[in-house]
Amino acid sequence: MSDPHPAAPPLASVIVPCRGQLPYTRACLAALARHTRPPWELIAVDDGSDDGTPDYLAGVADVAPFPVTVIRHEGPRGFPAACNAGLAAARGESLVLLNNDAVVTDAWLDQLIALTAAGPRIGLAGPMSNYARPPQLVPEVPYDDLDAMHRFAREWRAARRGQWSTAESLSGFCLLMARAAWEAVGGLDERFGPGFCDDDDLCLRARAAGFELAVACDLFVHHFGSRTIAAAVPDSDALLGRNRRLLAEKWGDAAPAGRPVALAPSAVSPRPAGRPTVSLTMIVRDEEHNLPDCLASVRGLFDEVVVVDTGSVDRTAELALGLGARVVDFPWVDDFAAARNAALGEAAGDYAFWLDADDRVEPAQRPRLAALLAGLRRGDEAAYVVRCACDPDEHGRGGQTVVDHVRLFPLRPDVRWDYRVHEQILPALRRAGVPVRWSDVAVRHVGYADAATRRRKLDRDRALLDRELQQRPDDPFVRFNLGSIAVEREDWAGALGHLEASLAGSAPGDSIVRKLHALIARARQGTGDLEGGLLACARGLEADPDDAELLFRKAVLHRHAGDDAAAEASWRRILGLRPPERFASIDVGIYGHLTRRNLAALAHARGDRAEARRLWEAVLAERPGDPEAAAALGIAPGGPHRAGGEAGDT
Repeated sequence: MSDPHPAAPPLASVIVPCRGQLPYTRACLAALARHTRPPWELIAVDDGSDDGTPDYLAGVADVAPFPVTVIRHEGPRGFPAACNAGLAAARGESLVLLNNDAVVTDAWLDQLIALTAAGPRIGLAGPMSNYARPPQLVPEVPYDDLDAMHRFAREWRAARRGQWSTAESLSGFCLLMARAAWEAVGGLDERFGPGFCDDDDLCLRARAAGFELAVACDLFVHHFGSRTIAAAVPDSDALLGRNRRLLAEKWGDAAPAGRPVALAPSAVSPRPAGRPTVSLTMIVRDEEHNLPDCLASVRGLFDEVVVVDTGSVDRTAELALGLGARVVDFPWVDDFAAARNAALGEAAGDYAFWLDADDRVEPAQRPRLAALLAGLRRGDEAAYVVRCACDPDEHGRGGQTVVDHVRLFPLRPDVRWDYRVHEQILPALRRAGVPVRWSDVAVRHVGYADAATRRRKLDRDRALLDRELQQRPDDPFVRFNLGSIAVEREDWAGALGHLEASLAGSAPGDSIVRKLHALIARARQGTGDLEGGLLACARGLEADPDDAELLFRKAVLHRHAGDDAAAEASWRRILGLRPPERFASIDVGIYGHLTRRNLAALAHARGDRAEARRLWEAVLAERPGDPEAAAALGIAPGGPHRAGGEAGDT
């Protein structure tokens, strides 16, 4: 009878020494993240790189869904020393030395671990490769890019499943050691300096200690070849000759004999060829009423659809499968970023695009999104902003609120989501040095149309933010979101506490700062402190005199204070502005009909009926059928007519 609670497999440690060659390190770690099943840890040892590798590795450590340790050598110590530093930090029962110019393939680690378990004395194991000494060498391979390489590796395994053999020596580019072997034999001999022959020496010591060496004949791993050591060795032939002499002096007749095999480095680029593929990633729960319309709106646009289900009890998963999605179960842990990162971990594309189930890509937007995806190019990594237009609630509020989201970004191990709610991808993109560009694509969001649903979401978000605040008590972004919810609920005192704390902790260039000034002004207005509200507007406008939301709020405050001339000056200034390409969440009606409504009310109040009529006609041209404008113009009987007040104020 099988154990109903089998023990978890032991941890494996993968040690990747790096010295420069960042494009190859990226390809190596991307393959590791995609093709390595847990539990495993990455130990990256940077041996004095000066090409951006340290920053890249730090970014991976910040966001990777697997444990990462980064060891930094300020100056180069050589490949053996870098490997030994990684081995000393490793916690796993299986220890893998992996060159940063190797690209692993599906299930690679499982196969190597299984091979060391095939015999009681097998201590070291390695794969087949395009760039390795016999018996691991596959002399001719039929691929010329990494996508084709992975297809070849799958075919290779299917044709040779279960085949393995013993060997006298193994190439060190991808070498698994059982912990027992490492403890008996030790690491690499650092007398071999930057590298070469250190793997031969290790294999000789393992065999002398009674361990066998094995080759997984059914496993293929790509090796670019001669890259890991290239940055450290200006004269590789001289070093190779020196280390061969050292090996012979150390081992005498036991040293490997025979002529060396001439190997040509792979001509495959570390950047995959062809059009970048894009995975649509979604997280859902009980969305059977929303999901079909969402997926129907983007049918055929993406290379795959990955839906992470966080515990639906309705037909969500069944519908997603029927619509061609790959569904992955993920237990809800009160963390939207964790769920989104689970979707990224399952995605196979070069890029990820995300949608929520209550998002729609309208027919007029499909060609724009298709053009954006078709325009992606290899070697030109960037993330793209898509504007999200929110439907109004049943009272007509929020109908033109537009939120700027990074919706399309490269799928990389150092780019992952952060924050439990109102999760963010932009910080990881900035750390990774990925540029952000603006697109002309818009997504429609229908999730705020029902007020009861909106209230439930606010309650949920508040609870998650409270938990986040316990972990990050000084985080300006958490405080900002708590303050935003308080403003929506008209909890003015609570809002000001969070918003002022957020502003105090924010850098002047942070994207939330403009919105913070506007929200503080709104909260001051709510408490009746018009002077404090105007001061908040003035502070924000010092940094950005063309901030339309602050100008609008300033006008509203002046109108409340009875200064119609100042209010009109601010509203008229807005009409000369256009929405800028910067992150914001704003009702874009401020740039048009909302401001014109207020100016029309001012014109009506001072008896300038011609000006009021002109402004209402402009509103009607912008929003055909608008009942308020039609009523003001006498086109339709009835309907509310705001002769004064602050139309569109929120």
